Amino acid sequence: MTPAIRRGLPEEAAQLRALARRSKAYWPYSAEFLALVEPMLQLEPEDVAAHEVWVLDVDGVVGGWHRVTLNGERAELEDLWLEPRLIGTGLGRLLFEHAVDVATSARATRLEWDAEPYAEGFYRAMGGEEIGRSQSAAEPGRTLPRMRLALAQPGTRDQPGTRKR
Repeated sequence: MTPAIRRGLPEEAAQLRALARRSKAYWPYSAEFLALVEPMLQLEPEDVAAHEVWVLDVDGVVGGWHRVTLNGERAELEDLWLEPRLIGTGLGRLLFEHAVDVATSARATRLEWDAEPYAEGFYRAMGGEEIGRSQSAAEPGRTLPRMRLALAQPGTRDQPGTRKR
C-alpha cells in the first residue's frame, strides 16, 4: 500500500462527498440519523477550488480527504474522511498530520474543529484538546466536541508543522 497526498480537483467533489457519506456510515448511527446529516456532508467543485482540499491517494485510488479553511491565525479542519476499510490503518494520522502542515504553512497558530464523537479518541491521540462543545445542526440537544491543536511556527524551537505539547 503506497499512500500519497495531493491537491483535490474540483471535478472530484461528488466522489469526495460520497466518500464522506460512507465514512460517516462506518459509525453505529441509525439510518434516520444518517439521513439527517447527509445534507451537511457537502462539498462542491467551487469549494475544492477555493479551499485547501487534499486527497489521500492509495495506489491510485482515493482513500480519504481533508479540507482546511484558513482564517488568519486560526485554521479550521472542516473535514477529514477515510474510506471505512482504511480506518485504523494509520492513514488517518497521515491525513491529519498533513492538515496540520497545511495550517502551519499558512502561519496559523491553532487548528480547530468539531470532532465526530466516535473519533474523539483519535483526535486526542493526535494532540487535540477539547475546548468546549458545539451544537449539532443535525439533532437538537446533540453536541460535538470542539477541539483545538496549538501549532508550532517556523523560527520557533519546534520544527515547522509540529504540534506544541
